[in-house]
Amino acid sequence: MLKILSSDCSVLPNISSGLMTVTEGISGYWTFGSVVAHTCAIGHYLTSNLTIMCLSNGSWNGSQPACQVVNCSSPSAPNNGWYTPEKNVYYYLNIVNYSCQIGYDLDGANTSECNATGQWSEDTPECVIKECGNLTDPENGVVYPNCTYYGCSAIYVCNQGYRPNPVDARICLASGNWSESPTCDVICTYSRFYG
Repeated sequence: MLKILSSDCSVLPNISSGLMTVTEGISGYWTFGSVVAHTCAIGHYLTSNLTIMCLSNGSWNGSQPACQVVNCSSPSAPNNGWYTPEKNVYYYLNIVNYSCQIGYDLDGANTSECNATGQWSEDTPECVIKECGNLTDPENGVVYPNCTYYGCSAIYVCNQGYRPNPVDARICLASGNWSESPTCDVICTYSRFYG
């Protein structure tokens, strides 16, 4: 009669951020035929085989896997904006904050988180330029805006006999408001009478 000799396999250490489960055999005994399955905590992934088996020669049929933390690719910065912090690698649960240049409003989420699937939780927001709105002509004059958003200017031209006061132009400010509004004031003339 043929006798099959088998040896126990080496004890497997616990894996960081993961769990080992004996799917075949007796838990805690690393004997021939034992099969150990590995799973990782959320936000982590296995670096190699899900399961390994104890062979009759006392060795495992593969190396024990490790659980690596999930990472996300660098997020996209919005046009006319940026995100912080800037890093080479973003890992599970890392958060970025979005901001816009002066004169722009953030449209969308101001933060995004690297999730368990290696994706960012939010789409890249947009930085929308501030809009100051249309201007109305002043009494006794006309306004000529070249546009109505941040950085635009508007020139005021007064009718004959009037002049702009205190200035002849307005600027669309970063606040989304126009600068001080001029008026068209009558030009005072007088004559001296000698008698």
